[in-house]
Amino acid sequence: MRRARHSGFWLRGLKAGDSHAWSWLVAEFSGKLVGYATRMGARDPEEVMSATLETIAMRIADFEGNESQMRSFIFSIAHARIVDDLRKATRRSEVSIENTLTLLEADEPNEDTFSDPDLLKALSRLPREQRRMLELRYVVGLSTKETAEAVGKSEVATRVGLSRAFARLKDLLVDDLRLASEEVR
Repeated sequence: MRRARHSGFWLRGLKAGDSHAWSWLVAEFSGKLVGYATRMGARDPEEVMSATLETIAMRIADFEGNESQMRSFIFSIAHARIVDDLRKATRRSEVSIENTLTLLEADEPNEDTFSDPDLLKALSRLPREQRRMLELRYVVGLSTKETAEAVGKSEVATRVGLSRAFARLKDLLVDDLRLASEEVR
């Protein structure tokens, strides 16, 4: 009974904007929120804790409930912030890989295109011959005819090989994008 009155006291103080009540909330929950965010895989647990406390400050006036419900309220907000944090990570990864796909689809890729880390990772997984054709054509800057001579193929076969290498590279990048999205879930 005393604890219920105690939590009611803090809740009234929080709603009234009492600095002692807010100090209590921060002292009582900041470490728990950071621990929860860490266990849930948040990239920046301190930021999750901060965003959670900020959201609580904005929404505390509408909260009605007991101590147990208040804990649920606080950790449900934390959970939403963690999900937001993980989504941001996915979007960054998606944007990075999507930018790489855009670079790859440019009319005339160049050596700068092939310095992108996502592209280099995918490029390393291509068969050696496809990788070599792409490097000769777009990094070294040989013409298609010169690339064909360097790899010992006809110009038509080299164009087909380059086209297939690009298609495979795009597939690898799309697979990386899909895997990055699944890892966050």
